[in-house]
Amino acid sequence: MDRDFIARLDKTFDGATMAEVARRLKIPHATVRNYYKEARLPAPEVLIKIANETSVALNWLLTGSGDMYGGARPPIGLGKFLEERIVEIVDQRIAALSKEAVTEQRSVDIRETFDVEAAVSKFDDPQLVMSEWFRHEGRDYPQDYGIVFFRGWETFSQEDKIAALHDAKRVLDRSL
Repeated sequence: MDRDFIARLDKTFDGATMAEVARRLKIPHATVRNYYKEARLPAPEVLIKIANETSVALNWLLTGSGDMYGGARPPIGLGKFLEERIVEIVDQRIAALSKEAVTEQRSVDIRETFDVEAAVSKFDDPQLVMSEWFRHEGRDYPQDYGIVFFRGWETFSQEDKIAALHDAKRVLDRSL
């Protein structure tokens, strides 16, 4: 069964009942039922009737590609016009919000990484380096933290200092 064709046929007639479609096309109800329930394609002359009655492009009706209306769209009521316009506006707003969310997320993702080595060289104070690191991330550093990690700081090599800072940061990130 070609559910896509049935959906397009239903959209073509704005969700009308099978009886209404049969009346509009002047064909038997059983024939229309076969289109909807059995997904049978209408005969060429019925396809032409559908196109003439609804102004729907045959290519769109049969394949779903191209514009729904090949030429001028038939006149529609104010209610239908407003409904379509509201859907269009909502879709545009959702698309705009999606783009903004991606843009905001991208700006967070490309934040510069904190240069621990440069901070150690500049400050040579673990509490000050951690405070700067947290400030760089937009967070507050708990000042009473880090005593265990930094005991003997003066005796650490540059690499040991950097490793101790990374270890302390990992523990803090997990616990905060």
